[in-house]
Amino acid sequence: MLQNTECISLLFVTDRPETAERLISSIRVRGPAVRADHASDQSGVEALLLAHRFHAIVRIAVGESPGLEAINAALLNAGRMTPVIVISDRPESDRLADYESGAFAVIGADLEDLAAPIVLKAVEFSLCSTRMHQLRNDLQDAERRYLRVLDDSRDPVVYLRDGICLAANRAWREHFRVDTADEMAGRTLADFVSPEQHELLRQWMEAHALGTDAAGERRTLTLRTTLGRQFEAELVFTDATVDGERCTVVRMAMPAHEDIPGRLSVLDPVTGLHNRQHLFREAERVLTAAARSNQPFALLELAVDDLERFRNGLGVTGSDILLTDVGLLLREHFPDPATIAHLGDGNFGVLVPETRHSDLERRLGALVKAASEHEVDLGQGSTIVTLSCGAVIADDSAPTVDGLLDQARRGLEEVRHNGGNGYSFQRPLCDALGRSTSDRIWKKLIQDAMAHDRIRLLYQPVVNLHGGDVPRFSVLVRLTGPDGEVYEPGDFLPAAERTGIAADIDRWIVSHAVSALAERTRTDPRTTFFLKLTRGSLVDGSVVVWLQEFLHQHRIPANNAVVEIKEATIVTNLRAATETAHGLKAIHAQLCIDDFGNGLNPFHILRHVNADYIKLDGTFVRNLVKDEANRDAIRRFTEGGHAKGKQIIVPMVEDAATLAVLYGLGVNLVQGYFVHPPGEQLDVDFTQVL
Repeated sequence: MLQNTECISLLFVTDRPETAERLISSIRVRGPAVRADHASDQSGVEALLLAHRFHAIVRIAVGESPGLEAINAALLNAGRMTPVIVISDRPESDRLADYESGAFAVIGADLEDLAAPIVLKAVEFSLCSTRMHQLRNDLQDAERRYLRVLDDSRDPVVYLRDGICLAANRAWREHFRVDTADEMAGRTLADFVSPEQHELLRQWMEAHALGTDAAGERRTLTLRTTLGRQFEAELVFTDATVDGERCTVVRMAMPAHEDIPGRLSVLDPVTGLHNRQHLFREAERVLTAAARSNQPFALLELAVDDLERFRNGLGVTGSDILLTDVGLLLREHFPDPATIAHLGDGNFGVLVPETRHSDLERRLGALVKAASEHEVDLGQGSTIVTLSCGAVIADDSAPTVDGLLDQARRGLEEVRHNGGNGYSFQRPLCDALGRSTSDRIWKKLIQDAMAHDRIRLLYQPVVNLHGGDVPRFSVLVRLTGPDGEVYEPGDFLPAAERTGIAADIDRWIVSHAVSALAERTRTDPRTTFFLKLTRGSLVDGSVVVWLQEFLHQHRIPANNAVVEIKEATIVTNLRAATETAHGLKAIHAQLCIDDFGNGLNPFHILRHVNADYIKLDGTFVRNLVKDEANRDAIRRFTEGGHAKGKQIIVPMVEDAATLAVLYGLGVNLVQGYFVHPPGEQLDVDFTQVL
């Protein structure tokens, strides 16, 4: 079920915003908060999808543009996976085309009351799918951990797929006298079993494959080393996955001589490219990183058209030369940071991080053309090949890497079916938003940073545009990784929220910031700090108590502290926010609403939360000199805020022209790199900043 505490993000595609307003109100009556954006043409849809993720898209189909086909094209270009609900004034008999084009639901324009529960069902479906994908990723992660344990085991272990050895740990190779990991390639389990027991082994493996054999059951077989020495030992079969593909793990239940793990081969012996396992691992890494970059990536699967004919005519050596040449061509068109792998059987995989549909389409077109014009030198002649390719673009909302590879393969088969020598883009299978599987990694990194003081506090002045005033600083945070890499709050705080440690970070930050504030107030007792709090602290319920304790400990008046909470956090946790606001007023601390202005009626929030400051969303500052709509929005918020006795703060001021516009609009306070960059020191002369 969709929780009332969840804030859903919707994109309305229509030239009738009043209809959208009614639908949003109907959804809000049912509980969830709504963050809505609106587009009335295709360029607007494309821009919003590139910039944001939405739980659902609602197309109110009054008129013809942009149609569902245009929305689907924009989704494909952005690599998003978002369900689309169509509200249509067309006759019911004409709505089948929308379903065939992928609409989640189609609702008659005369049934507006039905639209709200349908939209909520679409969002609920997406969130449930997300949780399912998370559980699936957790399961795969557990399987990989299990395999790593087996790699480190003193028991000899070998990994099989379709009876062929993928890899073996060091204990297995040493016990059976196999010198290197490469020598395991192409061997079967039967190579390590006495010939007299091959039939018994075959029966056992068939029973295991059919599921009639109990998993983990021990069987005794006569084994033999590569030197011919025979011995009896117990073998245990277990199902697992290696880099997303099912395999069988065979463990010999007897002590090994050394505890040294084996390693999977990284390079393909034919082409010199990476192998499938390496591509899969890199794709999982990029899938996790996509949560931070907010950029989509692409997975491709390519193959030489009619490869079997070439093999029959060229033999093994000629075929290897051909595949090596194709690998070089792929490297030319997809240089670093792309990852290229030979997937086996003449197929290639390419991982392209941080790409867009238009750029990828251009590169694929150039590759297919170059391949058809390139002569492969075979020593005693030459030949020309053509390539087919399937491509899928996704962001971190993708469910699994193997699901994306399956879709890329579907695209490849589609091109082959149509004659080859081309490429096809596919959409990921599931229309759902997914959360990054990196949350557990972030949690460990955050806890380690707090334990070892690798969280840095920076202080950025918040300056009055209209003359001298009290010194104000916004407290910012950066997290430093163990190797010196620096992360901003947007990188790690979402994961902290989801893993339940956001309140711990808040307390760490506030306790250290209050200590710095105490030092600053010795020279200027008017100094005020803006202290950001997450949802974790808001719903914790004890934030006012521990904030007061920190302030009292350092003998700082509560009026010197401004608690800063995002508008979306307040909207989605309104009861907790209201109680916190009352508590702050009771101890004489101040409150600031951050990222203000994204709701349909932002000032409505002030009925519940009586803030002292309103800090506008930084997106309103973009291109402010030329963007009349943003200037009008800031003017409207400033006048509305002043009418209610609030001070208006505008962040992200990066140039003098923007500063001049804000002065003319009557904004009270500004911050940004042009005003003053953040730093670790508090020795700022506010009389000289502007």
